[in-house]
Amino acid sequence: MTKTLIDEIREYASNPAYGSQEVRQKFLARAEQGDLTRDADAQSHFCTYFLPYNPITRKIFITHHKKAGMWVSPGGHIDSGETLMQTVRREIREELGVECKTVQTLELFLLTITPIDNEPQRCKVHYDFWCLFPTDGTDFKVDPTEFHETRWVTFEQARQLVSDPANLQAFQKIEEMSEQCLRNLHEESIRKQ
Repeated sequence: MTKTLIDEIREYASNPAYGSQEVRQKFLARAEQGDLTRDADAQSHFCTYFLPYNPITRKIFITHHKKAGMWVSPGGHIDSGETLMQTVRREIREELGVECKTVQTLELFLLTITPIDNEPQRCKVHYDFWCLFPTDGTDFKVDPTEFHETRWVTFEQARQLVSDPANLQAFQKIEEMSEQCLRNLHEESIRKQ
């Protein structure tokens, strides 16, 4: 049975690994209101971010987004009839020119709620799903109509450019996950000695 967007929201918002209880409860409450996409509710809807991350260099890919007018991770609105992963794959194709056929490379890691205060945008609140996209970026063909500029940056450099709290929270979580992974690898190598 294919999962619908509402099924995905309920599943992910029920998992404490993806966010605080308050955020997860707000996700569930908003989902129960219906009209989940921008097409159905221009002011309050669900979106996705995907964070390209190179685990070798430990750098993330950020964009100076034209519509948002600031540095953010790539992503976009969930369209009517799409699931979360369908949206992420579409956005990766549209914004980075990459066909992402397998969802195994994408890992949901965070839920955030972002108030939008950017006239003349009609959006007022985004309920954001964050997916990790491990990549070296060599196959990126960035859409210049979306962004003023794009960069691979360290977490510290990203914190200097990005002001959006949800993006900063996502960077922090990925940095912590990366450090934990490195610690695990180090501990494993010590055990093998």
